[in-house]
Amino acid sequence: MRRVLMRAMRRLKHDERGAVLIYVTIALPLLLMVVGVAIDFARVTHAKQTLTNAADAAALAVGAQPDLTLDEATALAESFVKAHYPGSLKSVGVSDTGAQVNVTVSAQIPMTFAQVLNTQSVEITVGALALRPQGKLEIALVLDRTGSMAGQPLNNLKLAAKDLVDIVVWDNQNDDYYAKVAIVPYAVGVNVGAYADSVRGTILSGTCILPGCLLFQFLNAQVPPQIRLHNISTCVSERTGPQAFTDAAPSGGLVGSNYPVASNPCPSNTIVPLTNNKSLLKSAIDALQAEGSTAGQIGVAWGWYLLSPNWGYLWPTSQPVAYSELGKLDAKGRPLARKIAILMTDGAFNTAYCNGVISQDSGSGSGSNSDHINCNATNGNSFNQSETLCSNIKGTGIVVYTVGFNIGGNQQAIDLMTHCATDASHAYLASTGAQLQQVFRDIATRIANLRLTN
Repeated sequence: MRRVLMRAMRRLKHDERGAVLIYVTIALPLLLMVVGVAIDFARVTHAKQTLTNAADAAALAVGAQPDLTLDEATALAESFVKAHYPGSLKSVGVSDTGAQVNVTVSAQIPMTFAQVLNTQSVEITVGALALRPQGKLEIALVLDRTGSMAGQPLNNLKLAAKDLVDIVVWDNQNDDYYAKVAIVPYAVGVNVGAYADSVRGTILSGTCILPGCLLFQFLNAQVPPQIRLHNISTCVSERTGPQAFTDAAPSGGLVGSNYPVASNPCPSNTIVPLTNNKSLLKSAIDALQAEGSTAGQIGVAWGWYLLSPNWGYLWPTSQPVAYSELGKLDAKGRPLARKIAILMTDGAFNTAYCNGVISQDSGSGSGSNSDHINCNATNGNSFNQSETLCSNIKGTGIVVYTVGFNIGGNQQAIDLMTHCATDASHAYLASTGAQLQQVFRDIATRIANLRLTN
């Protein structure tokens, strides 16, 4: 028994397990404090980046309006900062020299763990400098308002598009110094409203078995085919023939009529030709409604038409500048005139036409065979049409930006965005509303001659 007791005492003498526990107990609070402080300062870093983005947006917005009083400029800057930065602000300051705008923003970030180091909060200050625009700027916003955009996606698009309008359109414009925006909402077609007869030709009364009457009678794509009767709309479809992929005036080649069906209707939102009326533009954006399938190629074509000088006679108060102006530079080597198309979509282009009715070979999501005509698309599928149009648009000197929103792994849609863009740096993908808003603001920063120098 004595030997057993002695062996147990010797083992206890060399046992260090209790000491390790003591060391951990002493070190654990220090480790937790270090981790906590790191979390606090990671929050500060994120907040600073968010505040920098907010200051950029504010500088661009104020720079777009050169005749604001200091109070008005500060109020506008503060509203933009608050829209982009969710935290509480300490101060927003604006200085305006006429040629440039400087916005300085400060915010106080409360600490959680760092309070043990007697640091209750951290103040961050960021600044953005925007140089004011010059020359002539014409932008066509080609916006997807199809059924898949319903709900929050369309709300996200509206916020992003209105942000862009606020940034790129400035006040007190003249003939040599302006920024104008056109809007092309598209779905199953493009609604041209009062311009319909001018671009597709006069419509006859009664019923016809060829497009051109109020009612069009045709055989559908069912097996066996059935007779269908569709009403004309103020939407249009593709132009066919020699001018199918050009921007020749409609007097030299009419665009196609559009005979939709109630379940896939002509969009209620109409085109807006180039204008610098921000209230009109933002009202048109706010009015966008989501419905219908995706004839993206028609949207692409109309983005071109609204920038084309060949179509200017249709809207005399907003005639686009001649292509020859695009090559002229100012004394600093900057273009005096620019035309920009922004093509936005949330997925596959699936709707093409034959004789003004959705073709039988249109893609999934374009509706039922009972509403399709029993002939293939005259100009081919929507993607190929769009790629040809984009190549020709870029050939005129128009700069093209593309925005794919929530297109995921749809490689065909991704390839189209890449092909249509002027180059890879002009192609954007966004998967969230916040990303979409940032993309539109980035594009606005690039295309407006408001250059940020932080």
